[in-house]
Amino acid sequence: MLHILLNSPYRISIPSLLSFSSKFDDLICIQDGVILSVITDSYLEKIYKNFNLIYFLENDLLARGLLQKNKKNNLILLNYESFVFLTYSHTSNMTW
Repeated sequence: MLHILLNSPYRISIPSLLSFSSKFDDLICIQDGVILSVITDSYLEKIYKNFNLIYFLENDLLARGLLQKNKKNNLILLNYESFVFLTYSHTSNMTW
């Protein structure tokens, strides 16, 4: 399953996100969801451990001034074309 995080991680139910996901699922962070890239809270770090791969939309990181802050973090960055491809390649998705 593909999970699409478009809201700030502080505005969603993290326990719900974790309970509806598995280590085989992927997560794409877009819009305010890219804030996840700079969170160091140990509770939210569980998100990183709960997913197979976590992607970040590069343009949204750039728009929020977070791209330079994450140069050393080895994030998996996506452009719009890759975002569409990932959405198409998963049989189901859930938006948060």
